[in-house]
Amino acid sequence: MSEHYGKHFVAIIGGSVAGSEAAHILARRGYRVVVFEQRKLPYGKIEDGLPKWHIGLRNKEEKAIDERLNHENIRFVPCTRLGKDITLNELIHEWGFSAVILAIGAWQDRTLPIQGIQKFHHSGLIYQNEFIMWFNHYHEPDYEGIQIPISDGAAIVGGGLASLDVVKAMMILTVQEALRTRDIDADLFTLEKKGIKSVLDDHNLSFKDLSIKPCTLFYRREAADMPLKAKKDDSPASSEQARRVSAQLLAKYKEKYMFNFEPLTIPLGFSTEDGNVSEIQFQRVRQEGRKLVPIEGDVLHYPTELIISSIGSIPENLNSVPSQDELIDTHGELSCRVAGFDNVFAIGNAVTGRGNILESKRHGRNTTEQIIDTHLDPLAEKFKDWFDDVKSGVTENVDEISRALENAAVQSDDIIEGILDKSRKLQVEAGYNSSYRDWIKAHTPVRLEDLIN
Repeated sequence: MSEHYGKHFVAIIGGSVAGSEAAHILARRGYRVVVFEQRKLPYGKIEDGLPKWHIGLRNKEEKAIDERLNHENIRFVPCTRLGKDITLNELIHEWGFSAVILAIGAWQDRTLPIQGIQKFHHSGLIYQNEFIMWFNHYHEPDYEGIQIPISDGAAIVGGGLASLDVVKAMMILTVQEALRTRDIDADLFTLEKKGIKSVLDDHNLSFKDLSIKPCTLFYRREAADMPLKAKKDDSPASSEQARRVSAQLLAKYKEKYMFNFEPLTIPLGFSTEDGNVSEIQFQRVRQEGRKLVPIEGDVLHYPTELIISSIGSIPENLNSVPSQDELIDTHGELSCRVAGFDNVFAIGNAVTGRGNILESKRHGRNTTEQIIDTHLDPLAEKFKDWFDDVKSGVTENVDEISRALENAAVQSDDIIEGILDKSRKLQVEAGYNSSYRDWIKAHTPVRLEDLIN
């Protein structure tokens, strides 16, 4: 181990894809690292944002994070939240870290732009991140999070890739509940893989027989504008093919999961009845190039008791961290140094703002037929590409951070001992009294697939 590197201690806030990758690169170079994680597990959106039917991808990515964080130069501190249990000022000036790296992701949902609707948050209005977190964990015997009522005819406002997962989950849950009233036990994984239409066909049922309403996805643009197929390049032909494939993929999803779709609609207002949400209104628009023009007098009234907003995620607003356009304000060669600080850096979704799935950069399918007919889930492919893209970008960021550390003053033994003592105290407060592997094993939740089996 380099004596120079060994004298530098780096704090990383967030242990998921970007944070664990940065920690592992630094640890292999001889730096010592403390990873602060706000939850018990460091998996971030893999655990709480990737719908639980992605079993193989979840297990693979979580195993990779474990392998990266289980390093002798890395100290893992769970259940520790920036801004609550520790502050940026403390880490820099009191703890004495050589550098602080923010890998906090993008967990804050953008607010649904309807005046007064926030009053009904958790009682008629749900946001995407909390919905998927509940969906992934409500089956656990010790689950203590929010409870979300299953309601048919829900309005999902979005149109990005994550909103399709919300639609799928809600349709599966409502159909599953309707089938139980007929003493038909269809598990979640079968409904997701085969599709709702196929399962109903197996039981000689139509959707109408279930006496429930499908949920509806409302999107501000047209189906062809949904980011389901990435462009190969900037040519008009590539753009047109991407639009055509996106529209066809959405049609396949609608057929398979039996939801409705309303394009060219922008949320406008809502109504209540007996103190509860009873309707959401949308302004219909027409598309002139990329511009959306309201159609005067054309308002869509949609009766519903549940609105799920899926209009994007941004990093949590931290008072001590400067932001610009909803993202952490950064500069430098690779735009990862936080503005106003010499030794604070940001990586991953906290900088890109891409809290959901990114468009694939290396999509391997070249024809419409291959994409539509494949047995692989296009959304799962995009999740995988997103993880790969994040890890690739982190390597470049860490190179810039390492160059900054090479010119920084080395830390004294007293500062090093103080960091070790303070971080150990936080570990004890969290109940972390064993190895990283033992902690992960003890706190990995019960999986639905294991309960079913």
